[in-house]
Amino acid sequence: MICLLFFVLFISCGPEYKTTYYKATSLDKRDTAFLKLVTSKGTFYGDYRIRYDDKTEDDGTITGNVRGDTLSGKFSYLSRDNVRTIAPIAFLKNGENLKLGTGVAGTYMGFHVYLGGSLSFGDSLFQFQPAEYQQ
Repeated sequence: MICLLFFVLFISCGPEYKTTYYKATSLDKRDTAFLKLVTSKGTFYGDYRIRYDDKTEDDGTITGNVRGDTLSGKFSYLSRDNVRTIAPIAFLKNGENLKLGTGVAGTYMGFHVYLGGSLSFGDSLFQFQPAEYQQ
């Protein structure tokens, strides 16, 4: 009985997770991106896929931290050239929408980051909006 009580207490005190699905079409209307984002207490993870006009895809996972209205982390994926790649990724949250950041990618002490102030959201290729789950 005591074990059951501890189990219920442990489950009820766990972190809250929020899962949101997003979809975005590129500015030139040729490419589409799908994002499943799970957030909880300053961190996020999820699945991210970019479907290009030529029917190829970049498909992988994202993980990172939430600081204010910015989500920054890494994108580990299998590129459309069939190469396993890790790149920095950042999103700017604006209400329920997300904007994909761009910048000069590099590594610092083994971490994949955007180099010295190069991160920008002004010319974002993808503007994500909440969507129904899509395969």
